[in-house]
Amino acid sequence: MGKPACLRVRHNVLKGITDSPLCRACTETEETPIHVMLQCNGVAEQRAAHLGSSATLHEALGDLGGLLSFWSELGWLE
Repeated sequence: MGKPACLRVRHNVLKGITDSPLCRACTETEETPIHVMLQCNGVAEQRAAHLGSSATLHEALGDLGGLLSFWSELGWLE
């Protein structure tokens, strides 16, 4: 007997295994790199820790180390 459906869905969403275009972290809007790096409330704490208070895409992309750490912590690089 496997995991209950609700737990399987949650695990799959957290790991990024979904056909939904909605953001894995907030499920409020379409998941795009810009949304995740600049707007998503679901990853705000991780974003602040790795990227500071980047207000623009140019600022976020200017910190390649922070950007890679951010995506790595999310586990969405797989």
